[in-house]
Amino acid sequence: GIVSIMTLTVLAYERYIRVVHAKVIDFSWSWRAITYIWLYSLAWTGAPLLGWNRYTLEIHGLGCSVDWKSKDPNDTSFVLLFFLSCLVAPVGIMAYCYGHILYAVRMTVQTIKLLKYEKKVAKMCFLMISTFLICWMPYAVVSLLVTYGYSNLVTPTVAIIPFFFAKSSTAYNPVIYIFMSRKV
Repeated sequence: GIVSIMTLTVLAYERYIRVVHAKVIDFSWSWRAITYIWLYSLAWTGAPLLGWNRYTLEIHGLGCSVDWKSKDPNDTSFVLLFFLSCLVAPVGIMAYCYGHILYAVRMTVQTIKLLKYEKKVAKMCFLMISTFLICWMPYAVVSLLVTYGYSNLVTPTVAIIPFFFAKSSTAYNPVIYIFMSRKV
């Protein structure tokens, strides 16, 4: 999930640099971005292994995740920073980038062919981001409910639906690519 949302964030930034600032990202930049995405993801997923929170079975017992239920201040600080760093900040960056792209596309009437292509790519990225958020937001809400003491509202039956929906999010991007890009 972290790799997915950070990849979408980097794609939004790349589109922003290309459209708003008319700069082309080179191959070495792409490899550095991929490396940073994976290191960032490993840092957040490794933190519980090093003692900042921990992994435990989820309510439905079908998968493991961080301990959302713990009331230890150390664990709740992890959950809050995890939520802010791995969901809120990336979504904010994507909103900023695509907001500026839409503004730039509307304000520019030159090179119509390029704008059509960029608009199509922006639509595809927007659809991928929307799909990701639709899949992961119910899981995030359920996790935060458990974290902040409302676990009585979350039964195993209620918890399993967002869990499977979130885990299925990686299957939707290839489908979006196939239907929206002739190059695939």
